[in-house]
Amino acid sequence: AEAKSVLLQVTVSLAVAEEACRFEHRDLHWGNVLLKKCGAGEEKDATLNGVRLSFPTKGVDVSVIDFTLSRLDMPPDETDHPDDTQKRDATNASVPVFCDLDADPELFKGPEGHCQSETYRRMAKATNGDWSKHAPETNALWLRYLADCLLEDKRFACTAEQTAELKAFRKRAAGYGSAAEALWDGVFVGEFKTNYGA
Repeated sequence: AEAKSVLLQVTVSLAVAEEACRFEHRDLHWGNVLLKKCGAGEEKDATLNGVRLSFPTKGVDVSVIDFTLSRLDMPPDETDHPDDTQKRDATNASVPVFCDLDADPELFKGPEGHCQSETYRRMAKATNGDWSKHAPETNALWLRYLADCLLEDKRFACTAEQTAELKAFRKRAAGYGSAAEALWDGVFVGEFKTNYGA
């Protein structure tokens, strides 16, 4: 139950951030997922596409950290310098803020078959090396990685059924176009409530 809760909390966090600012974490390895024990009955809430989601923590509170390699869109009014006298173009478009991961080629040289190393390489393929590009499937790739960690690296108490569900999610996650899409995966059925009057 805890493993699915960790996966759900990270998925919801990424989905909300995708909606808010076209966010991609791009470095969501296990060290950037903080876990803290909490009351088994505690709940969290989030709003996605105007729908309020609420879900139990199952005794573990999850925080995502380290946004150094992340990508997001900043609204024009937050990226303009106060002394900037030049006008924006007519579209008044948001500005992508990102890290050029190609500047650190070591990220892509990890061992073959190692889930974290493979995730960086899959991201490079998804972005075609254009790190300014919005490619929310990178979040889904990290969810695949996280499912792998929960199954292989961390020893959460999972039933055989939960283990099978996580393995199936891991397989499907790489095909999702975003965390928001992954949120509707069968592994999360019944794990959260929705309130459309939010």
